[in-house]
Amino acid sequence: MPSVLKSRQGRPSVAEMRADLQALRKPTAKVMEDIFNKYYNACMATEPPRKDIVVQEPEVNWKALIMSLPKPQNSTVLGCGIRKIHLAETECIYHGVYRFHVEHLDGSRAVFDFRDAYDDSYHTYKDKSFKHDVELALRAAVLPQLVQYKEMLSKDSQMELVSHISGVALPWEKAVVQHFPITLHSLIDAFLNEHQLQLEQVKLEFCGDHGYKIKDRDLADKWRIFHRSQAHYRIISTDEAMEQDHL
Repeated sequence: MPSVLKSRQGRPSVAEMRADLQALRKPTAKVMEDIFNKYYNACMATEPPRKDIVVQEPEVNWKALIMSLPKPQNSTVLGCGIRKIHLAETECIYHGVYRFHVEHLDGSRAVFDFRDAYDDSYHTYKDKSFKHDVELALRAAVLPQLVQYKEMLSKDSQMELVSHISGVALPWEKAVVQHFPITLHSLIDAFLNEHQLQLEQVKLEFCGDHGYKIKDRDLADKWRIFHRSQAHYRIISTDEAMEQDHL
């Protein structure tokens, strides 16, 4: 009877085969959390913070991670292929929001949140939303109302907007709409209390423009109605906005 050991000579071991299979899988959520924090901290370590940094993690199967994103987001993010992965500040209504970006072979870029690739029974990213992400989605939902207020003042004055703090005339791009005297956080708290919800219970979904949007369309409409009836604003400059705790 031939020896089992002899029959396996020249073939990979079980451990080697497992390692080969592991390389084809997406990394664990913990690995991705550590990678994100590593490069985010590297960006925050400079003054001013870096807006973009190339992610050098050759052991990560980025394609497998991206293809685990919800459809059709996965195909859009993968695009024509991966040239580089970046961690970069994302263009949205909040300052300082960082996400992974895919630099495609044709030079275009697509942004994604790695947490969207782990929406399964072993992870709780979607069962409990992150506070910052919910605030981002709630602010994005009412952004047109802030723009409308700014446009209304601009038309009424027929001139540059004026800071309510300094009285200085401001061009459109230097004028910021601030919730005042009631902060946006106070409005959010009041709305959630009215609907007996915790911030972490507001379900989100991916949004290409702002990162996240409210998944429940009915709840989003109720929030817009509530915000329109309760919110008050003032105009301040971009420099003054940097010194404010709330916008």
